[in-house]
Amino acid sequence: MPEFSRSLAIVIGINNYANGIPSLQNAVNDAVKLVELLRGKYGYQVWEYLDEAATLKNLCEMLEKTLPEEVTADDRLLLYFAGHGIALNGDDDDGPKGYLIPQDAQEGNIQTYLPMTQLHDCLNNLPCRHFLGILDCCFAGAFRWSSNKREILAAKKIYKERYDRFISHSAWQVITSASYDQKALDAFSLNCQRGGEGNHSPFAAALLAALEGKADCYPPATNGKPAGDGVITATELYLYLRDAVELVNESRWQQQTPGIWPLKKHDKGEYIFLPPGHALNLPPAPPLDESKNPYRGLESFEEEHSSLFFGRQALTQDLYKFVNKQTLTVVLGASGTGKSSLVKAGLIPYLKKLQSQSNQQEWLILAPMRPGESPFRELNNTLSQGKIPVVDLSNINYEQAIKSLSARMNAWCKRKPQSKLLFVIDQLEEVITLCRDELERENFLNFLAVAVAKYSKQLRIVLTLRSDFEPQFQDTHLQEYWKNARFIVPAMTRDELRAAIEEPASARVMYFEPHSLVDKLIDEVAQMPGALPLLSFTLSELYLKYLKGSRDNRAITEQDYQELGGVARSLTQRADCEYEQLVERDQAYAHTIRHVMLRMVAVGAGELARRRVSLSELEYPPGENERVQEVIHHFTNARLLVKGKDIDEKPYVEPAHDALVRGWQKLLVWKQEDEESLILQRRLTPAVVEWERVKNQDEEQPKGVLDKVDPVLDGLDRGLFFIENLFQKILAQLARLLRQSQNQRGQSRQKPTHFLWDSNPYLVLLDQELHADNNWLNQVEREFIQKSVLQKRRNRSWRWRIATVVFLSLTGLTIFALFALDRQILAEKQAIRRLIANSEDNFRKNRNSFDALINVLTASQRLQQLPWGNTDQELQDELLTTLVQSVKWVREQNRLEGHADAVQSVSFSPDGQMLATASYDHKVKLWRRDGSFVKTLPGHTDAVMSVSFSPDSKMIASGSLDGTVRLWDSNGNPIGKPIPAHDEVMSVPSCLVGVVCR
Repeated sequence: MPEFSRSLAIVIGINNYANGIPSLQNAVNDAVKLVELLRGKYGYQVWEYLDEAATLKNLCEMLEKTLPEEVTADDRLLLYFAGHGIALNGDDDDGPKGYLIPQDAQEGNIQTYLPMTQLHDCLNNLPCRHFLGILDCCFAGAFRWSSNKREILAAKKIYKERYDRFISHSAWQVITSASYDQKALDAFSLNCQRGGEGNHSPFAAALLAALEGKADCYPPATNGKPAGDGVITATELYLYLRDAVELVNESRWQQQTPGIWPLKKHDKGEYIFLPPGHALNLPPAPPLDESKNPYRGLESFEEEHSSLFFGRQALTQDLYKFVNKQTLTVVLGASGTGKSSLVKAGLIPYLKKLQSQSNQQEWLILAPMRPGESPFRELNNTLSQGKIPVVDLSNINYEQAIKSLSARMNAWCKRKPQSKLLFVIDQLEEVITLCRDELERENFLNFLAVAVAKYSKQLRIVLTLRSDFEPQFQDTHLQEYWKNARFIVPAMTRDELRAAIEEPASARVMYFEPHSLVDKLIDEVAQMPGALPLLSFTLSELYLKYLKGSRDNRAITEQDYQELGGVARSLTQRADCEYEQLVERDQAYAHTIRHVMLRMVAVGAGELARRRVSLSELEYPPGENERVQEVIHHFTNARLLVKGKDIDEKPYVEPAHDALVRGWQKLLVWKQEDEESLILQRRLTPAVVEWERVKNQDEEQPKGVLDKVDPVLDGLDRGLFFIENLFQKILAQLARLLRQSQNQRGQSRQKPTHFLWDSNPYLVLLDQELHADNNWLNQVEREFIQKSVLQKRRNRSWRWRIATVVFLSLTGLTIFALFALDRQILAEKQAIRRLIANSEDNFRKNRNSFDALINVLTASQRLQQLPWGNTDQELQDELLTTLVQSVKWVREQNRLEGHADAVQSVSFSPDGQMLATASYDHKVKLWRRDGSFVKTLPGHTDAVMSVSFSPDSKMIASGSLDGTVRLWDSNGNPIGKPIPAHDEVMSVPSCLVGVVCR
């Protein structure tokens, strides 16, 4: 082999043991046959130590003198031992102590044994680049001195580049015929004394067959070409031995498990055998480009990336077992622990693999959904993809929607009683961060709870959730099932991290140079919470950096790693780099990037998270718009942002991961500085979207006369803002009256002006922002604010004009109006006197009711509302006399007792049937008009300062010093949850109760 100057071998075989140790039957036969094969077919220079030549002295001399003198750096060495081995319990945590038994060893005297540690240390001092040890003895697995004690995975296809690396890098490997706690058979016999059936041990027989060429079986034979590629690696050799030996021993009820272990000097090489007579068939590795990137960067793994998803195989199986027995599974973990990837690239492919192996359609797996801004719409989209009938959401009747969904689930379960439905909701925290409709949020979670309760046998719901959002789901409909549904995703172990780093690179025939770079990456992220996205981003950047370089060795280098700033700084350094490149081109990009990135931060949920932004929201006036599009293009190419389409096929863009909004220092500073503006922006955006929607619908409908008049009125309003002309005022007012007349005839439709913020107190701030330099407003928001300001100005202008018209009209109609008003006042006084008379009559007839008091109180209220009514002293005296009489009797005969502290507020229902009282004892009490007690309304935790009925007497509102307002129906049943106030509630006006309830 031209890559090595010599191939050397030490072959030891011992049958004839003495000193009380039983002899073996086939060890020498195995060794002799192997010597023939190595010399005759592979050209090895072999030292033989058979039977009496294999004494402890000779073996030690060979290890300590012969090999150090003979072996050079350009040699490769194979050591084979067939004989007795033993494993004794050690004094530390390194496992059992292994020993090879020389021919002259004495039974029970370990001083006459050859310790495997001594063998290892002597071999480790040799300068050769490649070493392979093959131990066919009992307890051979005790020879495990690798730095990480991990098995090596086989590469199915050896490319020319991989072969060259196998040869050029260190390969120090050991293949053992049995585990540290297993005996190796000497022949194909169940005789524990290694009886006489067969000429070779099962392991040796398989080894000889493998080196004859049977281990070179991949790729399989095709088109007349023989199987194999002309190369047998140590790993391929082990896999062949494992399958052959385990098969033989299982048929004889004997357990023997070969193993392969890398030693401390092992790097990226592989010990190689080239079977004679088989030409090398090593294709070049596939070319690399950006599309072949084996790392996902900030994005999670999807199902189609499962072939590159490593390190979570054991956890995937654990999750499958958990999901299989639990209707609801909540996959919890910190941001960046790989929750989404575990479900999408781990669980789902694993389920499909099991299903394909069983040839049964046991699972219907719906495409994973994210809640987004409208969870029910996203749910409908997912159901339609799964060919399950969707739900009509046009009327936004969530109660009916839940019933419809339940009916569809029930129908599916009946159609497929033996199947299970997997429903995955990824990033459940979006119902908090993105869904602004609290009613939809509550009903969506209620739907999940209903589904869990009703369809526990066939439905499997899997939710992924950032653990820092978990407290916000404790008081939801899912609370009952939450505790048993928690599946925690732990941080990756070092071995799992190693697999996640190395295996994707290996799949692309790439390597880390030096190999210690892998350990450096692991060391950096092992103690860094939620570091997987940062690690993946760093690895992705290292791959791309290789593509941009001039190297062709397919190596990921430490120099590139240092230039990126390591894992901790790779993401922020990349974001800073993209920022600086654009700002260097034009300083205006500094504000543009700031505005674009701040729109992608979700605010108001307590925790930082990314926000999906529609591209229509990122349309700006000319000049700025071109810069915005360039920023999106630049950051998307840098894999910091990702594009997609929502359920309405509208394009959007969002940060690739929460790690960007949580870790980029510039963005964190911007958010802190613009916190108030961000909150205002999030309130403005949905209002603008709704206004634009109605405006577009309005533009699509046929134009009527009034629609054609609107532009004229707008121009007229602008012209009249500074110069008011009486004739123009009348003309504009007539047009306005004409518009109102149309509304009264029921011919109107929703107008865009109804959605403007002309009466919103934030309009002043937005108008200031509109006129500020480098403001954050997009094109539609600018138009919306301009229209709102104009509408506000028009409203004020019209009020002045109407007031002027009214004043002029009153000048001519004053006498007539005063005469009519006087007649109206006289009529009202007569009605008040009738109420007083009715009160006196009720008082005489039934002193045990409130009727008399209600009549006189109503009269008092109407008198106070009467213009100039307080000047009628006679009427006032009459009212006062009746009132005193009624109050005195009610106080004596209908004393309402029950509160434990002072009563602060009393309210009569407008229909006169009920009375509510509020007290410092934290309670509200409800009474009938005859004074009988109805019920206590508990709930407040401090003094109740105010209680009021709605105008229709159907609802009650109470306000307390505990800072809440509570709502009740007329029977005293609570309505909804307490409404938090900014401070202590001192008064709840009756006119607002109905409004609040709606």
